[in-house]
Amino acid sequence: MKVPIKRKDYDHPEHYFDLIREFQDTDRYIPSHLGDLLLEQSGHKCTICKAPYTEIHHIKFMENGGKTEYNNLIVLCPNCHTRVHKENVPNPKQLKHYKLKLEIAQDLPILSNLEKEEKELILRLSKFTTEELVAYTEMKFQNIKEIEHDKANSIARKNIGLINLEAEGILVSNYGLTATDVDGVSVDTRINLKLTSKGIKWISYLKNTGMIELLK
Repeated sequence: MKVPIKRKDYDHPEHYFDLIREFQDTDRYIPSHLGDLLLEQSGHKCTICKAPYTEIHHIKFMENGGKTEYNNLIVLCPNCHTRVHKENVPNPKQLKHYKLKLEIAQDLPILSNLEKEEKELILRLSKFTTEELVAYTEMKFQNIKEIEHDKANSIARKNIGLINLEAEGILVSNYGLTATDVDGVSVDTRINLKLTSKGIKWISYLKNTGMIELLK
């Protein structure tokens, strides 16, 4: 990896583009589209203290193998950035919590609004690894008779009791019929549940911050 450029070595205006080109060849260079995304997410403010002066920090230091990629970058102000490097405060694990919280803080489900079935499901899923959460899928069956076909979907979802999680974008469900009677009226319905990417991040956030205990 190239050593970061020293500006004092470029003391003439004609060397400006040489400086830019050389920096873009280093592993430390953050492409403009990635930098713009990080700054937009943080509201162009420090993720920790909200100061309106920003720098982009590698959560895992580059000298320790950290890469210039989305999951390893966070927006900090110069003061917080210096404190991280000098005092390891916040530490990398805590910085990841800040980053995760920032991603979902504007659209979190209200825990007190969740039904008993929803809380039980989240508590169960909180024991899963990230890989298991990604792979999670579950089928729920409902026996619904004498219900018009177009109403069976919403009634089955309501009966399962996960409406809030689905409305908040934590779960998605696919509805299907497993049987119909001779008149074409639904008898058995199948709801296939799967976590969204937001749901996976939210459950990880609840686990990592200890907030999962609020559901017990």
